[in-house]
Order: sequence, then structure tokens, then C-alpha cells
Amino acid sequence: MVPPPDFRNTSIARVTTLEQQRASIAQWEQTKFHYEQAVRVAFQEVSDALTALVKLSDAEAAQAPAVRALGEAVEHATDRYREGLASYFEVLEAQQQLYPAQNTLAQIRRNRLLTHVQLYKALGGGWSVADAEWTGQAAATAGSDRR
Repeated sequence: MVPPPDFRNTSIARVTTLEQQRASIAQWEQTKFHYEQAVRVAFQEVSDALTALVKLSDAEAAQAPAVRALGEAVEHATDRYREGLASYFEVLEAQQQLYPAQNTLAQIRRNRLLTHVQLYKALGGGWSVADAEWTGQAAATAGSDRR
């Protein structure tokens, strides 16, 4: 004789399966949310880097002619000094204006190059060298430059 079916175990199995399905759906939705959030952050980082590049390129384009003009002013002041038409104070004043302008231009260029690195990183250019290894390589390179 065949035993009667046990419906208690079947209903528990259905409830367990339904709970597993709901848990799987919740986990999928959570994973989807994290992925969408990561994509939004990536787009924002790329947008920020591109905006910064445009601004820094414009700043560099504006600063470079000023540095050239100040350099020419130093040359003219030096020529006038050598010819005996001006005191050395005029040369010093021209240099005093040139050096901060050169420093500003160097900072703008540095920031522009760093922004290129940030853009590369935001576009998925991963680093395979750890920070400690990078520092070690930089120190080794600096040590070999001194020789």
C-alpha cells in the first residue's frame, strides 16, 4: 500500500523556495543599485576631470603670454642696465614680477598634468603598482639621478 502524500513538507518547501526567491531578488536589486551608483560616480569623476582640464588649459593659455612678456621685460631691463641707462634696481623689480608669474604657470601646468592622471584613472586606467612600491621606485630613480 502506498502511504498518503505528506502535504506539510510540500508547503514548507514552497515557503522556503518563495523566501529564497525573494532573498535572491532583494540581493539582485541591491547589487544593481550599487552598480548604478558606481556608474554615476564614475561619470561624475570623468565630468569633473574634463571640466578641470578645460579650466586649467585656459588658465595656462592666459598665463603663458604674461610670463613671456615679463621675461622680455627682464631682458630689456638687463640690457638697459648693461648699457648704463638704468640702475640694477630696475632689473630686480622686473625679476620680482617674473618669478611669481613663472611659479604660477608651473603650478597650473602641474595641476593640469595631475588632472590628466585623474581623468585616466576615472576612465578605468587602473594602477598595478602599490603606493609603497611606487614610493620605492621614485626613491630608487631619485638615487640613480644623483650619481
